[in-house]
Amino acid sequence: MVADRVTWNGENCCSNWSWVREITGRTRGELIELEGLISGARMEVDKQDCWSWKLCGTGIFSTSSLTKFIMKSCYPTTASCIPTQKNYLAPKKVGIFAWRARRKRLPVFFELDKRGIDLHSVLCPLCDDEIETVDHALFSCTKVREVWDKIFNWRGVTSNQLNLDGILGGSVNLQLSKVGEKIWQAMIWTSLYLIWKNRNNKIFKKSSWSPPVALCDIQAMSYEWIGKRCKIKKEIKNIEWLTWLHNPQSIDL
Repeated sequence: MVADRVTWNGENCCSNWSWVREITGRTRGELIELEGLISGARMEVDKQDCWSWKLCGTGIFSTSSLTKFIMKSCYPTTASCIPTQKNYLAPKKVGIFAWRARRKRLPVFFELDKRGIDLHSVLCPLCDDEIETVDHALFSCTKVREVWDKIFNWRGVTSNQLNLDGILGGSVNLQLSKVGEKIWQAMIWTSLYLIWKNRNNKIFKKSSWSPPVALCDIQAMSYEWIGKRCKIKKEIKNIEWLTWLHNPQSIDL
C-alpha cells in the first residue's frame, strides 16, 4: 500500500492515496486513524525539522522528566501506596531498600515460593524455626532480635512491642528534633540494610552470624554515612566518633 502523494495546503496536510487493492477491515481503521493524526499536523516551511521533547516545557530532553513519567506510569500515587521517603543522611540505595522492605518486596523464601520458585525449604536460614517472611528476616527472627536488642540498648530505646512496620513508620517516640529524627531514620535504614546483607552472606558465602559483630558494623557504617553527610549541612555540627559509639542519645542537634 502506497500513497500517491502527500501535499501541503498552507499549514494543513492533504493526502491522495492510490492503492493496489481496496483496503478493508483493520487496515481501513488504521488508515482513518493515520489521516486523523496527519490532518492536525502543522508545518513551518521556513524552519528546519527538529526533535521536541513533549514531557518537558522547554522541549529539550531531560532524564528527570523521563524518570518522573516512568514513576508516575509504573507507580501511580494512590491512598494504598506507600510513598518513598528521602533522607539526605543515608545513601539512596539504603532508602530504596527501606521502601522495598516496608512494601514487603524483598526476595525472602516465602515470597519466592509464592512465585513458583522451587526451594529446598522456606524456613528462615538463620533460626531454621519459622517461615522466612520480610518481617521475620528483618526483625522478628530470634537471631535478628539479638541484634535489634543491642541496637535499642545502644540508642537507649525500649524495645517492647516494637515491630518492623513500627520502626519504619516512625512510631518510636524519642522526642527528637527534626534533624535528630533524620539521624534516627538513617540509622534504622542502615541497620536493616546491613542485617539483610549479613543474611545474604550467611546463605551465599556461609558466613557466621554474630550479633556483636553485626552491631559494630552498624555503628561504624551508620557513623560513616551520617557523619560525612552531616559535614555538608551547615546546621548540623560534626558528630564525634566516641560520642556516637558510647552515648549517641546525648548528641544535641
